Amino acid sequence: MRSLFTKVRRLARDPDLAIDLGTANTRIYASGIGIVAEEPSLVPIHSEKVEAIAHHAFLLPTHGMVAPLRAGVVVDTDAATLLLKSLFQRVRRFGLVRPRILTCAPTDTSEKERNAIAEAAHRAVGAEVAVIPEPWAAAIGAGFDVASPYAQMLVDIGDGVTDIAILRDGRIIKTAAIRKGCSDLKAALRDMVLEQYAVWLPSREVERLTQDVDAIHHPIPRVITVVTGLHLKTKRTTRLKIHRLEVIVVMEPIVRKILCAIQTTLRKLPPEIACEVFESGICLTGGGSCIRGMDWLIANSTRLEVRTPKDPLRSVINGAIQTLQYGAQSESWWRQVAWPLSPATQTALDF
Repeated sequence: MRSLFTKVRRLARDPDLAIDLGTANTRIYASGIGIVAEEPSLVPIHSEKVEAIAHHAFLLPTHGMVAPLRAGVVVDTDAATLLLKSLFQRVRRFGLVRPRILTCAPTDTSEKERNAIAEAAHRAVGAEVAVIPEPWAAAIGAGFDVASPYAQMLVDIGDGVTDIAILRDGRIIKTAAIRKGCSDLKAALRDMVLEQYAVWLPSREVERLTQDVDAIHHPIPRVITVVTGLHLKTKRTTRLKIHRLEVIVVMEPIVRKILCAIQTTLRKLPPEIACEVFESGICLTGGGSCIRGMDWLIANSTRLEVRTPKDPLRSVINGAIQTLQYGAQSESWWRQVAWPLSPATQTALDF
């Protein structure tokens, strides 16, 4: 009888959801359906805010849009709610029972910041919401045996946050995070070109320039990259030659901060844990893992083997999916999901 009741209950509610609400992109998985959304974390503005930025319209490919997140955390709960609500409409059945939602947050988020994520998801659907650490989900999605008695290290370089975690015995035993990531590299490059040449570069061209990050340790100043952008004075498309040395000068400070965060975390590990991490190496996930040369830079600065999983961009959502599926075995699983970190386990890095 209980089994029958459980089946009827599941049929009567909307599908449970796993969410990777990222600074740049939002990914949503619905149980029994699959990935239902993988889109930029942007929502349209229908207010006076549009007028405030109208004079920059020719600069902004996302003119009329607002980003609800900055550096991995929700800064506009209303916008985040609107974003999630629009995406949830794709799977709503208007069942009698609300779905359960699993979402993630960086390890350096405060309780207030995690509550903002949960509030946005709850307001969008009116569901029970559990928030777990992003590197925990990324580790599972990257294929970690999180129950292993040996320490494993994961570095997740996202768009707005670089999250570092040491996992052992089924929990995160040490973590550090800095709010620097891929978006900082892109913004620095775009600002440099804007200031030096009065040319605005679209995202695809900025992406091309970030691929020169490996040149930080292999400087060849005479190498030139030709990019295409919009000249602010003529309002016309123009081709521009960017010297590799210009790119290195802009990106190096940000990359150094990321490398320094990783090195500092390793130095602060107890000897036993450090030995296990040196044995297992570093797993690199997130958008930063797709920047050519980033793995080499981390390996060179730490003297550790750095590996990248098969699908590093989707490690967080893949891990959240597995966690959601595991939790489906219990009707009260979301009440048992606890943030496995205490302030004593966290490393505050101020760069």
